[in-house]
Amino acid sequence: MKLYTHPFSQHCRRVLMLCGELGVEPELALVSLETGEHKSAEFLKLNPAGQVPVLENEGLVLPESHAIMKYLAARHGAGEWYPAEPAARADVDRWLDWTHTQLNPPIQAIAIHARMGGADSEAGVARSGEKAIEALDILETGLGSKNGIGGTPTLADLAVASTLALYQMCGGELERFPGIAAWFEKFKQRPSFLQTAPVTG
Repeated sequence: MKLYTHPFSQHCRRVLMLCGELGVEPELALVSLETGEHKSAEFLKLNPAGQVPVLENEGLVLPESHAIMKYLAARHGAGEWYPAEPAARADVDRWLDWTHTQLNPPIQAIAIHARMGGADSEAGVARSGEKAIEALDILETGLGSKNGIGGTPTLADLAVASTLALYQMCGGELERFPGIAAWFEKFKQRPSFLQTAPVTG
């Protein structure tokens, strides 16, 4: 099993966190985003979108972090991370879709604008920050005081946690969201989170 990855991709990190939780140790293939390797002809054969992560296993070539996590959970019988009961699974899928469409885009935009610098980027960070706060308001209501987004930790928690890690790396704060802050501080103590943190400095 080979996983094409990059240490600063939160999409890769959520997959790696699940691997840690399941005790799965894929062969890691670092894709150099800095040099444009993800846009090379060779890599585009794996994922025409030119994005990581991509999983290769027994003839399967699978991009998209959420699809990879579902595959790994099913393959390794990890029902606690992706429950089989229809209503519980639908709730996990709901939060995975929400992360992909509502939480990730503004936080990804903040990261991009923050790297670019300049007045235009400052305005972009401000606009994206407002969108991020709107999404976090929804998460705060949905999370409440639960141990996990659905009551117990699932794939949705991995997706949200990796995205919030990027948000904090870009200077985002969670003080106005006490439910999220308490949940995230507890989640950050998991070995899978600590072991997948990108090395900075």
